[in-house]
Amino acid sequence: MKSIDDVLQLSQVYSQTLWEPGVVLVEFVFSIVWQLLEASLDDEGLLDHTTENKPIWLSRSHDMDVDGPDSLGEKKTEHVEGFQKKNTAMAIEIIADFLQHKMTSRILSLVHWNMSSYWKSFIHQTQLLVSNSSIFRNLSNNTAETLISLTQNTGAVVSHEFKIKSKVRTKEVISAGSLMSFAAQSYGDSWSALWLPIDLILEDALDGGQVAAFSAIEIITGLVKTLHAVNGTMWHNTFLGLWVAALRLVQRVGTVPTTRERDSKEGPIPRLDTCMCMLLSITTLVVTYIIEEEEGQLIEEAEHSPTTSKGTEKPALGKCRGELITSLQLLGDYESLLTPPQPVLVEANQAAAKAILSLSGNPVGSGYLEYTSTNGLPIKSSGNLRHLIVEACIAKNLLDASAYLWPGYVNASSNQIPCSISNHVSGWSSLMEGSQLTPALVNVLVATPASSLAEIEKIYEIAINGSDEEKISAATILCGASLVRGWNVQELALLFITKLLSPIDPPNYSGAQSHLTSQAAFLNVLIMGISSVDCVHIFSLHGLVPLLASGLMLICEVFGSRVPDASGTLATGEKLTHWEVFSNAFTLLLRFWRFDRLPVEQVRSDATTPPFGSLLSPECLLLVRNSKLASLGRTSKDRQRLKRWSNILSFPADPVFMDSFPKLNFWYRKHQEGIASTLSGLVPGGPVLRIVDALLSMMFRKVSNGAEPLTPTTSGSSSSCGLALDDALKVPAWDILEAIPFVLDASLTSCDYGKLSTRDLATGLKDLADFLPASLVTIASYFSAEVTRGIWKPALMNGTDWPSPASNLSHVEQEIKKILADVDVPSLDIDGNSPPTLPLPLAAFVSLTITYKLDKATERFLALIAPTVSSLASACPWPSLPIVTSLWIQKVKRWSNYFVLSASSTVFHHNRNAVVQLLKSCFTSTLGLGSACIYNNGGVSGLLGHGIVSQISDGISQVAPGILYLRVYRSIGDIALLVEEIVPILMLSVRDIASDLPKGIRKPKKTKFGIKYGQVSLARSMARVQHAALLGASLVWISGGPKFVQYLISETLPSWFLSASMLEQGGGESGLMVAMLKGYALAFFVFLSLAFAWGIDNSHPHKRRAKVIGLHLEFLESALNRTTSMRCHSATWEAYVSGLINLMVGRAPSWIQEADEDLLKRLSRGLRHMDEHELALRLLEIGGIRVMGAAAEMIIEFKRI
Repeated sequence: MKSIDDVLQLSQVYSQTLWEPGVVLVEFVFSIVWQLLEASLDDEGLLDHTTENKPIWLSRSHDMDVDGPDSLGEKKTEHVEGFQKKNTAMAIEIIADFLQHKMTSRILSLVHWNMSSYWKSFIHQTQLLVSNSSIFRNLSNNTAETLISLTQNTGAVVSHEFKIKSKVRTKEVISAGSLMSFAAQSYGDSWSALWLPIDLILEDALDGGQVAAFSAIEIITGLVKTLHAVNGTMWHNTFLGLWVAALRLVQRVGTVPTTRERDSKEGPIPRLDTCMCMLLSITTLVVTYIIEEEEGQLIEEAEHSPTTSKGTEKPALGKCRGELITSLQLLGDYESLLTPPQPVLVEANQAAAKAILSLSGNPVGSGYLEYTSTNGLPIKSSGNLRHLIVEACIAKNLLDASAYLWPGYVNASSNQIPCSISNHVSGWSSLMEGSQLTPALVNVLVATPASSLAEIEKIYEIAINGSDEEKISAATILCGASLVRGWNVQELALLFITKLLSPIDPPNYSGAQSHLTSQAAFLNVLIMGISSVDCVHIFSLHGLVPLLASGLMLICEVFGSRVPDASGTLATGEKLTHWEVFSNAFTLLLRFWRFDRLPVEQVRSDATTPPFGSLLSPECLLLVRNSKLASLGRTSKDRQRLKRWSNILSFPADPVFMDSFPKLNFWYRKHQEGIASTLSGLVPGGPVLRIVDALLSMMFRKVSNGAEPLTPTTSGSSSSCGLALDDALKVPAWDILEAIPFVLDASLTSCDYGKLSTRDLATGLKDLADFLPASLVTIASYFSAEVTRGIWKPALMNGTDWPSPASNLSHVEQEIKKILADVDVPSLDIDGNSPPTLPLPLAAFVSLTITYKLDKATERFLALIAPTVSSLASACPWPSLPIVTSLWIQKVKRWSNYFVLSASSTVFHHNRNAVVQLLKSCFTSTLGLGSACIYNNGGVSGLLGHGIVSQISDGISQVAPGILYLRVYRSIGDIALLVEEIVPILMLSVRDIASDLPKGIRKPKKTKFGIKYGQVSLARSMARVQHAALLGASLVWISGGPKFVQYLISETLPSWFLSASMLEQGGGESGLMVAMLKGYALAFFVFLSLAFAWGIDNSHPHKRRAKVIGLHLEFLESALNRTTSMRCHSATWEAYVSGLINLMVGRAPSWIQEADEDLLKRLSRGLRHMDEHELALRLLEIGGIRVMGAAAEMIIEFKRI
């Protein structure tokens, strides 16, 4: 082979040194075709000799030893010219023959797959020939069509399958190619089921119990791109599926027509504001990312394309923009989903009014929203959610005002469109024209969202450069409607707030203290403005929590190091202390990671990496922050994104670590030690001891006068005067937090020994929390740790020593049974002689929490500790959480449903069978199987229903299984159970689906219309099998992320194949069909799980993906080549192998290219043993240049068969 290469010099031309016979053959065949092409172009003077497109096989005529142009012209005769034209025509026809011939076309396809740069040059020259050759125009239609099709689709080498007789009986029923036609096999409502993972991930993202570490935009974008490729749909169908899923989310969460129902959905969970953010900001940004990525790739390709010369205009916009327009036009047909929730009806009507004003020819400025709300435009019933979606897309430059001309977009008739409008000037217009921030104007701007980047920038500049009063006003405006309801500018508002809360020392600052102390009031307004549950979750969805956390850490470090002196004055005239700023910043910061995580939860988290999992520590927050900023702007995708941001916005890329915050770092280490072990003794006379004594005296001054000290450690200062106690507490907040665990330990010990009443304990804890609200963090973590130690005696919840839950316990039980209609709920009956009990630390913690009133001032504190109470009680023996729920709803009835649902989740924490039953309900409800489905039609509505709280007037009803699963899977004790049970449940679902197939389908007969009997029924069954696999893969990925998928592929699935009994299969043709469908279901399931976990393209290479897939392919190869024996049905195994490899080859070729070359060759041989000859060849064809020679040899061999 090397001798042949020395003669032909192929290795020099193609810059590689592979001398395998197959590789040389491919290069030789391609060289012949390419030389013919270059010669044909040269004959007509069309050959491009620029540096970028210099021909490989021919040199310029003046470089050759030939006569010059003049002498050549003298010698040329008409006969010679005619002969040359015939030669050129013959060369072009030979090229077409090469592309049409079965064997040579397959050989040339190897160049397309494995030598892409040379193939692109070849295509470029082919396009020159097709576009400019006069000889080509006169050739036969067959030749012309072959070359034209090649230029229009550069990947379409005319290819032919080799028809090799197969022994596999299942191919008579289902062709391997049909496996990839996900969308084509969908009927009616099942189309929406193709996008079921989007519905699930949107619903999971709305779970307020988790502050996600990563951007929902990036997670959903990756999922949408994966589903687009897997389903094989056009982008407008993909976008439509995304819009419909987001609208269904709004319908589930936002349609609450009565105040009672709206209140019943309250709790420390996101509500409508977050839901609308998901539809109008997050979903719109997902579409924006996809369009920007496509157009960024087009720009890069144009810059490196041989056809682009300097000065060439930018390439045309990508196809995705046009597909977006189509999707939004089709969205108008979904009227039932477009009805806006009552709280956003005004905004929807205003968006419709803007279109009406635009069509009337009136200028529409930034104040149109305020104008239309007061001037009687024809908007009473015209606005819907599509109008808001379109406005969000226009704001991000995805659309222009031509959208207003779409048929049916506006409903106003011509006589309703106003001819003119008044000279009304809106609040934002006044600001942009230079008006001062008067109190009246501030109130207007707080209540009205900004509509443009310029308006947000104006407020930001005031926040930076204005007077102290103007800065506070600007901060108030930024945290107002622009943050919560300004969906068109929400991302920008979040970025500016994050920037303002990430302060750095001014260049000219020379003060002894941090400059932040002078900005206390300004910073406090920002912190308080973003502390609501919805605001925190909106930051989380946009992926800004890591950036925001670093700024809050600095604020905590500075203000926590100051004594509690006044540092500013609030608008109400009240003094603002350093401690207040610290407590507000600290309690907000601690909501960003699970500071109260119990050891059992730590074990569970180590086994899972769900897409919306929370971070475990402040170090993780900073690592994510550093990574984000270090990579920002490096890729074309990021550069496209930065164009949408403000030019005055920037974040320092310097890394930040915990060592930058010594006080916070010290507290965190002590916090971790307190969770892991009991407290060590205090040093007598030390500063911490003095603070402990002072705090105990403050908390229990009413009961300690004349009494024994609470603990021996505090006796040294029991007689200290009040002035001394006050002086002892005038210390930095960090010193107070260090002392609090000892205070809590002394208090709980005194209560346990009867020295302190339970009522006094609860009162003292409340006084401590009021004294320093940041102490709630330490209180929560201390009680959580003490519960897990199990060293405290139980507290009797009898109504005397501790509050009694008896009055509400039966009601809670009934509500839980309503929610879990199909699950056995353990009884809550309590013997009258044995009152219910709780662990003492939990009883104390609950007693503290129920002392809080539910109002705006305390909501942020309850949002911090309520999830801790819930997770802590769920980890205790049954029925601890139902008891806590009964106590809570006595105090805060508006949160009753939140706690009842939390109590319901405890059933799954303690009952393995309940988890299995819930999983089965998810499948039966989605597929519409059985009578247990509360929504008989199945699909998305069957799985997710109408959300957490059903719209009925007398309490809650059964919750749809999908909603229930998404709310409880994080609290399941043995989370690995999901992976172990999912395969058997999927197999049971396939069996139920197959039971509807008509008999005799193995030998169908053609009807007069050419459709085989049973073909439609089988296609419907295959579609349902795909949907079952789609659901299973979605649940695995959402519950545990890549770690779960890796465990599934490497452990669970091989064990199932090696242990599955053949006796479970029925006999005869129906048994064969069931076995085959099971194999295909597993193929879909595994492929989708891998795709969700690591994507299907090569934009971000994943080493773990290559390792996991490589190990599984090794498993397949060992079985195919008879080194491992399977115990499952042979039809199941064959269908699984052929189905999975088909999906990889057709939808994820990059996975094949990442595999080891020897493995691919062995796997190809194994497929041939299974009579999958065509699939064996396709595997090698796309496997890369390493196996190209083997693919060529197989092509030659097939030709001889």
